[in-house]
Amino acid sequence: MIFVLVRFLLCAMAAFGVLSQPAQAQAIAVERECHAEARLDESWDQVAADPARWNCGRTDWTHTAQTVLIRFILGDGENRLLPQSITTHTGHFDRIDVGLVSRDGSIVWASHWPQDLRHLGTGPYMALPLAGVTAETAEIAVRVVRPWNKTMLSEMKLDPHPDGTGWPLPMIVSMAAICGMLLVPLLVNTAFYSVLPERYVIWHLVMVAAMLVQAGVATGFIHLLGAQDIAWEWQLSNMAFATMGSAALMFAANFIEPGLLPRRMTRAAGWLAGAIWTTGVLSCIRLEMVRPWSSGAMYLAMGLAIAMLCIIMIWAQLRGSKAVWFQIYGWSPLLVIGAWRVAAYLVPSFHPTEAIVVYQLSLAFEVLVTAIGIISRFVDVRQERDEATARALELEGMAGRDPLTGLRNRRSIERRFEDLFLAGFRTMAVIDLDNFKAVNDTHGHATGDVVLRAAASALAEDRDTRAIRMGGEEFLLLLRGPDAAARAERCRRAISSRIASEVEGLDRIVTASMGLVEHDTKGKLRIDFATLYARCDQLLYEAKRRGRNCTMREKVTGFQPPLAPAEVA
Repeated sequence: MIFVLVRFLLCAMAAFGVLSQPAQAQAIAVERECHAEARLDESWDQVAADPARWNCGRTDWTHTAQTVLIRFILGDGENRLLPQSITTHTGHFDRIDVGLVSRDGSIVWASHWPQDLRHLGTGPYMALPLAGVTAETAEIAVRVVRPWNKTMLSEMKLDPHPDGTGWPLPMIVSMAAICGMLLVPLLVNTAFYSVLPERYVIWHLVMVAAMLVQAGVATGFIHLLGAQDIAWEWQLSNMAFATMGSAALMFAANFIEPGLLPRRMTRAAGWLAGAIWTTGVLSCIRLEMVRPWSSGAMYLAMGLAIAMLCIIMIWAQLRGSKAVWFQIYGWSPLLVIGAWRVAAYLVPSFHPTEAIVVYQLSLAFEVLVTAIGIISRFVDVRQERDEATARALELEGMAGRDPLTGLRNRRSIERRFEDLFLAGFRTMAVIDLDNFKAVNDTHGHATGDVVLRAAASALAEDRDTRAIRMGGEEFLLLLRGPDAAARAERCRRAISSRIASEVEGLDRIVTASMGLVEHDTKGKLRIDFATLYARCDQLLYEAKRRGRNCTMREKVTGFQPPLAPAEVA
């Protein structure tokens, strides 16, 4: 599956001309790179004239200012490589002004809006072409108006290719494989949930789906599907990020074995998950009053999620949880990378970075280990349920089973009839052994008991059949499915052969008669046990009257007529 997905992505990239780009950008000689904050009403010359306002290091980036200025001072040299575009991490902004500063100090400005930038399909980058750069260009001036995140600013670079340069081919293949791996647990967990519906499986599905969307945005592969608006992409990334964090909390709170986490901790995880998702929604609102804090609030919320996940794992581990070890092994790399990304974004003295490569690798590792953990948890839960079912059957056997034949008794089936009827068990068959009194009179009651046990063995249960001993030599079948009547008839006929093979010394063939009603197999009508049983009993009496060793059956399909004419089988 993964290799098919990788091959598909590579073919799609080739079709879109992605792989025709340079494998790796050649470095542009930049003597110095500096950045500064400014108001909208301040000009470039005003800020450039004050050296104290410029930071020429890789730290203290901010996006809260109205504008952020970046200057790339080009190096000298006759054979220097001239920049042809500006590439940076994808992000939202109002406008980017680019100025080409000549050696004589003159500046030629050009303004660009979000729709002017080109998204790359080989990485989470966007490119802005530079026109008119010559050997006389001494500096590239950039003014970003109302940026929405730091990494778009801190990752800005000069590129020698007009269309920008993305990842090399090996990196593309690796990232494509990781994206393909994220699809595997979606398929596996869907199959698990159909067999064992547990909430943690649903939360893991939501989490992995959000990871897949976020990975598609983070790697730039989403642009293979077509051109997306920058604002739309930024909002999608925020919502996927928030959904991933909140679903991870809910998964962790539900994945641990029941009873090991205090209720207040699971409630706190639920409240925090809701707060994270709400923060994601609010951060997508395109208002100036939201812009300064939107991305910072998202990173802070994810930092709180990481802290809560660590608390849950430590608490569960100290209380002997086995399931938590899959979380510890699987989540540790991702939590470390996530904590670094949060710190790098929130702490001014750090350089903001998305750490895409190690982040995607940690996602792949988490998915693999957690998927194994879900399989293990699935096996444990299934074993617990099997043991509980076995104990329930044992208890039911003492009160709801016939001690002679081991079949269910009348009391147990009457109590559960309504649930079984709603579950599709709408065909009832009453079976009575013919001339059974003669067997008792001739061979004794001990032999009669053996005959009853042999008859019961011919009425073995399966997922679509319930077998009951009503008393004496009378049995009852509840069946579901389109072939219910035919299966009941096979059971009736099997009684004779089973008794003949298991009971020695009989001087006769023991046959059985049956009255059967197929009552509304499409689920439109309702009936109680006593009424349906009474009609089957009437049909059984009619089968006895007609000579025994046969079946009288009716099929009820509507309100009128109440009962269809009886048929002999």
